[in-house]
Amino acid sequence: MSTAAEGGEAPGDGAGPGGGPLTDEDIRVYRHFLEVSPDADGAPARLGMPPARFAESVARLTARQLLRPDGPHCHEALSPGLAAASLTTSSQAQVRELMRRIDTTHRELGPLGPLYERQVRRGLEGTATELLTDGEAVRHRLAELSAQVRHSVLTAHPTLGGPETLRAARELDSDLLDRGVRYRTVVPHTARRQREALHHMTLLNGLGAEVRTAAVIPGRLIILDDDTAVVPTATGGAAVLHDPTVVTFLTVIFDHIWEHARPVGTGGADNEVFEDVELAVLRHLEHGRSDDFIARKLGISTRTMRRYLAGLCEKLQVETRFQLGLAAARLGLLSDARAQDDGG
Repeated sequence: MSTAAEGGEAPGDGAGPGGGPLTDEDIRVYRHFLEVSPDADGAPARLGMPPARFAESVARLTARQLLRPDGPHCHEALSPGLAAASLTTSSQAQVRELMRRIDTTHRELGPLGPLYERQVRRGLEGTATELLTDGEAVRHRLAELSAQVRHSVLTAHPTLGGPETLRAARELDSDLLDRGVRYRTVVPHTARRQREALHHMTLLNGLGAEVRTAAVIPGRLIILDDDTAVVPTATGGAAVLHDPTVVTFLTVIFDHIWEHARPVGTGGADNEVFEDVELAVLRHLEHGRSDDFIARKLGISTRTMRRYLAGLCEKLQVETRFQLGLAAARLGLLSDARAQDDGG
């Protein structure tokens, strides 16, 4: 067996006089020794090759064990099949050794895989998302989570429920506040003119909660102890989120709403907050949104929203929504509304 094959220098790798791939001329030289004569004398002339190139071809064929010297200027053509087998024996042994190592590695490390996967699952347990499919499941889970709260609760509500819902919520809130939990909540400005909602906010204030109102609250949000968030789903249920990155992001959103909301219970605030509501109405009108859409966003009934609209028309002494938009733009009210959007 050639030194090249044994030492890892495969024939045809470009090293030495026999290096490089076989060419068409090499095939012609091989056929000459196989079919015409083992004698090399006169072969270059018969093949139309310069002697130097003929010698290079012989060297390549010999390196591949396709030719074997057989006396002066003679070469015996050998079987390509036997040559291939001889040249690849070492490589095949190397492949078998690699396969053995691969198999050994898999057998040694394989049992550790389930251990690792179990630990990964344990690490993800705290970041899983719980999906609650209906209102009853949401109420039950919120009661469980409230009982586990240690230091803080943040809530934002675009709408407030009826009297029974508010009373049930106050029971949970009262328990939290009795335990010294800091409780901050933001509800719509329009809650200030709803008797039951205003009563609810006043009671929360009296219990030690911090209550503010905002013109627009983008969605319902509950954050417990800075590590759990509850948000509604499109199907009427809720998702309980534990992922730290998500909860931190939602806390930033709450803080933004909170900073631009107005405290409940401070003197002279009503006129200001209802100007905020009117600016929010104007902003939505500027975007061509319907009465139902605006009412839903402000957490009021469509009838109440139309009363705001009528009041704005009366204030600006116009009759149509189009005229209202023009008058608001002329007075700079829409730029005020946009600035409020940019700032909060």
